[in-house]
Amino acid sequence: MDDFSQCMVSNSRMAARAITRRYDAYARPFGITSTQFSLLGAIIAAGDRTVTELAEERGFERTTLIRNLDRLEKLGLIESRAAEHGNGRICSLTPKGKETVQQLLPFWRKAQAEIRAELGADKFDETVVALRRLAAI
Repeated sequence: MDDFSQCMVSNSRMAARAITRRYDAYARPFGITSTQFSLLGAIIAAGDRTVTELAEERGFERTTLIRNLDRLEKLGLIESRAAEHGNGRICSLTPKGKETVQQLLPFWRKAQAEIRAELGADKFDETVVALRRLAAI
């Protein structure tokens, strides 16, 4: 009999939901989700990347990314402009977005520290490496 308790799909989804709930609890008072906060960080790190490039680099489905970008733009946290070439869209943080990131960073760091403490420093680092390997499959 197959052991479905070892199912990678089920276990990865359960872990993702638990981690997301933890980070969402800290992001919620700022009016955004942890996914949207992560996206703000990705925009900072990406520089002048188009939405399509950002989706590919960060593992977002393009439609999910666009929906979250539209929400962040509506909240005044990002602004977008047309790419120099083609019909792409490039996003950057507004002053309000930069301020939100600075205000939320201590809470993100706290969530990171909680997960690190839960797993232990070595296991935390190993888990991040394993997740990156899985994301590359």
